[in-house]
Parts: sequence; C-alpha cells; structure tokens
Amino acid sequence: MPLHERMEGCMQDVRATPYKPLSDEFIALETYVAWRGLGLPVETPAVRN
Repeated sequence: MPLHERMEGCMQDVRATPYKPLSDEFIALETYVAWRGLGLPVETPAVRN
C-alpha cells in the first residue's frame, strides 16, 4: 500500500479533513516521513512455511 493511501486512511480514522492529493501539505508530510526513515533497516514480518 502506498504511503499516501496509508496517510489518507489515518486521516479518515481520526475524522480529520484529508489533504487534497498532491497538495503542498500532503507532499510536505510525505517528504518528512520519508526523511525520518532514511537509514533505518526495513523490517518485514517473518515468513512461515
């Protein structure tokens, strides 16, 4: 699921007014979240056989 879809879902869950797609606010929020994750290891759930 793309990051912007997850953020839209979060905004709906807390009943916030969602930003318009490609708005300056949305791009700034996505950029900040991506920047915060730089250099962090990617964690995935364990795969079970």
